[in-house]
Amino acid sequence: MLNKIFNKRGQASESMTWIAATLIIIVLLGISIYAASLLSKLKIIDYETEERTQDIIMEESLFSYFSIKDSDVQSKIFKSLEKMNQEEKFYEDFNSKFQQIKFNLEKNEK
Repeated sequence: MLNKIFNKRGQASESMTWIAATLIIIVLLGISIYAASLLSKLKIIDYETEERTQDIIMEESLFSYFSIKDSDVQSKIFKSLEKMNQEEKFYEDFNSKFQQIKFNLEKNEK
């Protein structure tokens, strides 16, 4: 009989431990979510003010242009790049980047 009483007390204390641990976890999660919401209101990111310093699409296209030996394909690539430049889709100056990449590739070939 005493065994059953002690057994039930052990089960009750173990259940209370799990309930207390669960409540502590829920409270900590609530505090962290509340803190994150407060911090998100304080920090405002303005994406429009940042200017891009590199134009990866233009650079990769120019590297492709210089690496291809077929003149027909080269002319097609150059025409599409010129069209994109006229539509102002590049962030950098196309002609200066063209000369820069050409100079660097010629320098590396020597």
